[in-house]
Amino acid sequence: MGSNCLYNIDHLKLYGVEIEATLQPLKRLLVTAAYVYQDFDVEETGFEEDWTYYLPATLPNHKAKLLARCMLWTGGWLHLSSRYVSQRDAQKGAELDAYGLLDIGFEQIFGFDGQKYTASVFCNNVSGTVYEEQSGYKMPRFVWGFQLGAKF
Repeated sequence: MGSNCLYNIDHLKLYGVEIEATLQPLKRLLVTAAYVYQDFDVEETGFEEDWTYYLPATLPNHKAKLLARCMLWTGGWLHLSSRYVSQRDAQKGAELDAYGLLDIGFEQIFGFDGQKYTASVFCNNVSGTVYEEQSGYKMPRFVWGFQLGAKF
């Protein structure tokens, strides 16, 4: 006879709070911190099955980010960022572990012949954390990159 999964939106309450602040404690330093709390409530309808309401449970209750951007010299920026994601349910009934990541990068902005250019290098997941954002899909331990950009 079908599933309540298609009709349950009026029986689900997703709620939370998000707060973010950016400070510039020094002329050459910019710091951003963010926190998200989210949760849900489900009203029983009598048509539930074990899997009916699993999607909201895959959202972590807690997420936090801390970002810092520091100018080392004119046009030279050091970027540091970290994020934390709390434990959460997986779609197949298991749980995904909490994880924390640290990313680092450097960006140099320069001009040439009247144009602005950017060269940057970065490494995401510097700590080599083993984690999954979605169940069954392991994320890369390290992601290195180099990027060139031009502004016209």
